[in-house]
Amino acid sequence: MSSSVQWHPFPYPPNLSTNHFYFGTSGYHFDDWIGKFNPPKHHLDPDAKDRLRFYLRYFDFIEINQTFYREIDPSWFNGFLDRCNQNTQITVKVHRDISHNWRWDLDVAKTLMDRHVIAVSEGLRSNRFFSFLIQLEDRVAYSPKRLKYLLGVSQVALLAGLDVHIEFRNISWHQLDILQELKDLNNGICNTEIPPIDQSIFPLKSYATSSKGYVRYSGRNIANWRQDARKPKTRKEQILARNNRYDYRYSENELKARTTGQIALRQKTDCVAVAFNNHYEAAAVENAISNMKMIDEMLNKEEDKEALLV
Repeated sequence: MSSSVQWHPFPYPPNLSTNHFYFGTSGYHFDDWIGKFNPPKHHLDPDAKDRLRFYLRYFDFIEINQTFYREIDPSWFNGFLDRCNQNTQITVKVHRDISHNWRWDLDVAKTLMDRHVIAVSEGLRSNRFFSFLIQLEDRVAYSPKRLKYLLGVSQVALLAGLDVHIEFRNISWHQLDILQELKDLNNGICNTEIPPIDQSIFPLKSYATSSKGYVRYSGRNIANWRQDARKPKTRKEQILARNNRYDYRYSENELKARTTGQIALRQKTDCVAVAFNNHYEAAAVENAISNMKMIDEMLNKEEDKEALLV
């Protein structure tokens, strides 16, 4: 039996945008999704080869990953917008020269963020830009200099009317004073889950420091999160290491527990974006759809909906 016969599309999730929940995944272009979430290569569906258009049949939120590796180009971003739906909400990961450098040179970072702001300006005008995401490594610990840097570079976008969320992964950032500083500036925090490999990991919470709530789930694959110190050299080795790291599928009970936090976050904010980053074997898609159904069921219970919309 051919793969095209064996493949079946995932069920469509409920639309939660009217209640200002936006669900999606971190990225959409993964070869291991073909034949699982995406149709097989020779499927008759005319949209089968356009992975973005196919993804947007299911989700109204997306994180753009490639901007972490290559500085965002305005013409590329405008072309990306043209392919999106009118209600699509987009998060752009800032370039790694902002989030993954050890110089913490604010002047250099501000110049780069200025270019980011110009590049995504059409997204702001069309109300499809959700936020910039500044994603820190779990080994990056708090220091006053680093906090000043992060707040300074965020201000470039915030003053232009663009939201920014910072994803802290190290426990040293888990301080009330830091949360208050973010809140005072309307600088968002991205609540995140990575494997609890040791006591140094920032805990998964439902914090809100701006009008937009944000939560990301990267799985709980403790064994493969910090792999051997030898960095993979070839593209094949890099993909294998990435897949091993994010090889995790949340159980139904785990998802139910996380919906409680999502509801709590929505009560504090105007909207909430939820991104699943456990992409391997399309687990992110499967988990996101299941999560959306759970939220929808809760909203359909009058008592839960009343509590949500106060």
